[in-house]
Amino acid sequence: MKRTILLPVVVSLMCCFISGTGYAINAPVLSTPANGSTGYVKNATFTWQTVTDGFSYDIQVATDTAFTNIIASRTDLYITRFVPVDRLPAGNVYWRVKAKNEDGTDISAWSAYFTYVVANPSRIYTIPAGASLQAIKDTMRKAIMNTPAVLAFTANATYELDAGISGLFAIDTANVNDLVIEGNNANIIIKNHLQTGFLRLQNSNRVTVRRLKVDWDPLPHSLLDVIKVNNSDSNTLNVNVRLRTVNGKASPFYPAIYNNPAFTNYWSWAYLLDTADRGSLKKVEINVLGINPADVTPFVCKDTPEYNIYHPGSKSGKYFAVGDVLSIVCRNNVGSFISTRNCTDLVFDSIINYASPIGCYYSYEGSDMKVLNCESALKDASRFVSANADGVHCRANTIGPWIENSSFIGNADDGVALYNKGMFVKSIVNDTALIILSDFMNLKKGHIFRIFTPKTGKIMSSNFTVDTVYLQGSNYHVKFTPAIPAADLDSMKDIGNADLQQNVQLYNATLRNEKFMVYNNRFTVRGRGSIIRAAKGMVYGNRFYNCSSPAIGLYNEAEEWTNGLYSRDIWILNNDIRSCGFDNLGADAGAINVRLNKIDSVGVNQFVDVMSPYSRDHANIYIKNNTILNFAQHGISLFNAANCTIQNNVFTSNTGSFLRNGNHYGIYINTTYGVSIKTNNFSGDTRTITQQIQRVNDTATVVVP
Repeated sequence: MKRTILLPVVVSLMCCFISGTGYAINAPVLSTPANGSTGYVKNATFTWQTVTDGFSYDIQVATDTAFTNIIASRTDLYITRFVPVDRLPAGNVYWRVKAKNEDGTDISAWSAYFTYVVANPSRIYTIPAGASLQAIKDTMRKAIMNTPAVLAFTANATYELDAGISGLFAIDTANVNDLVIEGNNANIIIKNHLQTGFLRLQNSNRVTVRRLKVDWDPLPHSLLDVIKVNNSDSNTLNVNVRLRTVNGKASPFYPAIYNNPAFTNYWSWAYLLDTADRGSLKKVEINVLGINPADVTPFVCKDTPEYNIYHPGSKSGKYFAVGDVLSIVCRNNVGSFISTRNCTDLVFDSIINYASPIGCYYSYEGSDMKVLNCESALKDASRFVSANADGVHCRANTIGPWIENSSFIGNADDGVALYNKGMFVKSIVNDTALIILSDFMNLKKGHIFRIFTPKTGKIMSSNFTVDTVYLQGSNYHVKFTPAIPAADLDSMKDIGNADLQQNVQLYNATLRNEKFMVYNNRFTVRGRGSIIRAAKGMVYGNRFYNCSSPAIGLYNEAEEWTNGLYSRDIWILNNDIRSCGFDNLGADAGAINVRLNKIDSVGVNQFVDVMSPYSRDHANIYIKNNTILNFAQHGISLFNAANCTIQNNVFTSNTGSFLRNGNHYGIYINTTYGVSIKTNNFSGDTRTITQQIQRVNDTATVVVP
């Protein structure tokens, strides 16, 4: 065994000295999977330790110790993690890593290799074609009791899940370890329960779900043609709509929007679609329309259901035109496609969902979720919407998701959302102890947190380490070090307010989705392509086409959702961004948009997000080699940031106008320190830009034309 481990190091060092070059940086030290370990996860997560002066890493995975048969590899990884997008073969695989400095002039030797033994579970439990939901659950229970195991659907079979559904998920289970759910391209149809998600897993580890196609009948959203618009009163929405037809459903029409509790009881919001680009929104600034079931009156004696929508007080009528398609989504008190909580090392591979009551892949307080080769897809020409919310949604994960070779088209919310929730301060015990409301509490001993005041946009300079957490009444007593400085303690006035968004908040800086990867995916969604509040991750080589909000956003939501907080050590590289950011979230924003928000009063108990005038807490953001076509307001906005690079980005256009009015800047920096702006190319954007590079309140900026 000693020979096997040490030989590659000796060989690598001999090659180094023969070539006459020395290594200025050390070879990486490998971490997981542990050397010689066996696992059933065929898309294993490989990790290694950070190397001093190592800026990027290369990895090789092979079936032989000489690394002549490479089965997976990646160069220029800026995180110390890798997941192969294709499944590893059973048997021994060998892996090694090398490090490089920032300009690639110093490259380490390859590390000593580790061996990972890929195993196949010996127990296989097969679900017969056409099995009922109860039969599926019974077989699944047997597999879970005898893991490691494979739960296999019959190849290409169809399963209609109806009888026996209760709760928000068709399948709801916990405490599952080392299970492979092999779909074999089976079709799952959730019948007559548009509010029901497909699968929920809790407190589980090393579970793989793959090769499934899932749809709903009826769908959890409705589509309607706009057939008449009455704008005689600009303060009233008054339109006539006709229900559209849909293929392959029990009813030929999308769900009725009147006298249909199975739909209207879950009604959420509406928005207008782009009829020329299925999956995208109409190019108007309003992406959510306040229409309610009470606004709907049916027209009787119609072969195709028609309705009048009348909403006094709404100014949105100006956005409607005859021929538009209106979508209404139902996502109140419903289940998501797949939801997980407190789960680690989950793989979702080659899955297609054609709809979902909320979003697709959710991970709460988990770690290391992998979404590979998956699609949130438009099934046929009768579909314009897929899932009713996010593609991948991760809150307070230790290790963030790895998302590769996937596609999210027609989602009714963000493509990827990574964040943590603010925890509200109820009262101050002393300078080393606070009482925290129970909502979203996820602090544990040893965790690091920051303190944020949303009214001012200030983040206290100290990192605080949790010493103890215990339940005190209905809330939590948190004791920590170091002590809050006296001046900062005196500034903590906003606590205990009924309007929680105004309160001082704690943000867990330990559970921040570190080492995430968003690579080689396609996004066309209502909302942001990727909204990131995380650290040490990559958004690399993706295609963001016609996302209604900024393609890539690194910012908190102070006003309502308290999603945050800031991002550090993020690489935004080689992305293809086209016509994104045209809605109201694109106002004064870039197609790539970085900022730190505060709440700003515009009336009694009314707040909106505005840029913090103080913060420079985003840091080490690298925005390089992206192509941005037809930016709506600004190309790249970098606010509230330090030590960032904007380099070699290309700005182009194929239209003569901007999708948003106002000033138009190619690159816009504000409240920054130490930004390097190098060799960006504006020659392909033929529109009249207000300023190629706009700088406000910046210090130590370097600009290279």
